[in-house]
Amino acid sequence: MKQFKLREEKSFVKILKEPPLEKKKTNWSRRVYLAMFLIALSLFIQRLYKANMIIFANGQIELPKQTVKFPNDIKILNLNIDEGAEVCAGDTLFTYKIIGDELDQARLSIQSPSSSDWILREQLSIKKNLELNQILIQQKRKNLNYLREQLKLKESLLLGGIHDAYNSYAQLQVQEANLVAELAMHQKEIDLLKSHLRRLYGHKKMYASINSEHLNIYNDIKQFISPVDGVISDIFYDINEICYKKEEMITIHQLNNAAIHTYFDPEEIEHIDVGDIVQIEFPDNSTSPGIISKFFVSTYAVPSEFQKKYEPTERNVVAQVVPINKKDANLWNSFYKMEVKVEKKRYNLAL
Repeated sequence: MKQFKLREEKSFVKILKEPPLEKKKTNWSRRVYLAMFLIALSLFIQRLYKANMIIFANGQIELPKQTVKFPNDIKILNLNIDEGAEVCAGDTLFTYKIIGDELDQARLSIQSPSSSDWILREQLSIKKNLELNQILIQQKRKNLNYLREQLKLKESLLLGGIHDAYNSYAQLQVQEANLVAELAMHQKEIDLLKSHLRRLYGHKKMYASINSEHLNIYNDIKQFISPVDGVISDIFYDINEICYKKEEMITIHQLNNAAIHTYFDPEEIEHIDVGDIVQIEFPDNSTSPGIISKFFVSTYAVPSEFQKKYEPTERNVVAQVVPINKKDANLWNSFYKMEVKVEKKRYNLAL
């Protein structure tokens, strides 16, 4: 058998070079359209979510306040504070004097108030009755003395044996008894009138004392002491100005227990309740959680800053929102009276 033998000569394989591939051009317009579509879709989904799942409301931060009013007209004599100043309970804020009607002061100065005129009339009437009773007593005492002399005469006649004088003697005894009773009655009436007269003198002194105190009210310089700790937010009258009765003189805001008065649309009332958690967005874009603590009794007119112009006054349900964390209270205080945005989830998906 013939032996097989491989060729040992070198073989050459020819390799053809492939032509270079052309780079695909980027379709920028398609990418831009796709990006715009995705952005629009995400905005639409976000808007749809907020419209159906989030309740939006406006709110204002409120602090507990103490308003200072007076039942009388007062004149401010001195001010010891400025707006924005912090005060403590017991600090003297200002001095003042009560201003009264000039006619009233003149009437009090001569101490002849109409409220005590009845005392004078009663005193005159009692004195007149006393004089009349004393005159009657004098006359009846004279009559009694005369009757007693007649009785002695009749007694002597009876003792002398003249019995015809007995009837007249009995009549004189009856008249004497009546006169004695009448004298006792008049004396008792005099005692009662004198007692009533003494009480009237006491009332007159009391009225004079009251009038004197009232007159001193117009002359005394008084000091107003701060009843609470806080900040003077408003001063409505200056030195030498007159603050009329029932008008506000100053306002003191306390730097604690801040709360947000939130104005919800009445249609959302079924989705909000006491204890619901809300998210607060402040003017500087900072956020803080809050909790609805209570609702006010009725609907209230929306503040002018939340009201649209040229539209009827809108009334909303007002809820009070307080901070969940006490450390957020200082943040809330710094935005007093400013507008904040309140967000709440319409449905509690955790249940």
